[in-house]
Amino acid sequence: MRDIADQFDVYLVDQYGVLHDGVAAYPGAIDGLARIADHARDVIVLTNSGKNASDNMARLAQLGFSDCRFRVLSSGEVGLQLVRSGGLGPRFTLGAAVCVIGRRGDRYAFSSDVFDLVTRPDDAAFLVFAGSDAPRTSLDSYRALLQTAAQTGVPAICVNPDITMIRDGELVPAPGAIARIYQDLGGQVDYVGKPDGVIFRHALGGVTTDVERAIMVGDSPEHDVCGGRAMGLSTLLVRTGIHRSLGEPELLSLCAACGGTPDFLTASFKW
Repeated sequence: MRDIADQFDVYLVDQYGVLHDGVAAYPGAIDGLARIADHARDVIVLTNSGKNASDNMARLAQLGFSDCRFRVLSSGEVGLQLVRSGGLGPRFTLGAAVCVIGRRGDRYAFSSDVFDLVTRPDDAAFLVFAGSDAPRTSLDSYRALLQTAAQTGVPAICVNPDITMIRDGELVPAPGAIARIYQDLGGQVDYVGKPDGVIFRHALGGVTTDVERAIMVGDSPEHDVCGGRAMGLSTLLVRTGIHRSLGEPELLSLCAACGGTPDFLTASFKW
C-alpha cells in the first residue's frame, strides 16, 4: 500500500474481505489502515452492510481497529436515509409494516421504532433484505418463505447487494442472493449499495477533492471495482476475501468478464 499512498487523498475501503474475515483482522491490516489514515485526507470504510455505521464501527473496534482514523458508511444506513427522504418512492415510507430479512438475533439499520416490524413477509408493506441466515436457513427455505409476498407484489429493498459474504471466515450466500430469488419469483427489488452510484455519492458528498485523487479498495470486482470505476475513481483489488481461492490469472479473467479490471492488484491490505 505504501507504493501508492502518495497518489491519493481519499480512500474508500471495503470491510469484509479487505480488513477482516468477520473473525479476526487480516495480518497487517490494522497497521495498513492506520498508516493510510496518516497519509490521507479522508478514509471511509464503505461497506455493503445492512447494519448502521455505529454497529459497524463497534465491530471494527472489537477486531482491533479502534486506534485507526476513519469513518464508516454502510449501505443499510444509506437505504434508511433514502426511505426517510422519500428517495425510493411512495411505497417505502416511515411507519409502514416492514419485514426485515436477516440473521436471527442481529439488529439492522431498519430495526427501528419508526417502522411497524413484522415477522411474516406476507404481512409487510415492503421487505428489506438486510442480512442472511445462511447456511442455517437454506436458499430453498427462503424461496418458500418469500413466494406469496412476491406473487402479491410486495416491493422490496436490498441494502446489501453482495451475492457471497464472509461469515466466521467462511463463504456463505449473502442478502443479494436472497433478493435475486425474490426477483426470480416475480418480486420487485430496489438495490442500495455497491456497485450502485448512490452509496458512492453519499460517501463523497462531503469530500473536497478531485476524483483523480480518490481510490476504492475492495475484494469484489463486481461491486467494489465496477462501482468505483463507474464513478471515475481509481481502484485497487485485494486478493483476500471472496475470491481468495483463485489464482491471479483466473482472478483477472473474472475481472475482465464483469468489466471490473482494477488499476492496482495486491495480495493483502498491508503497508
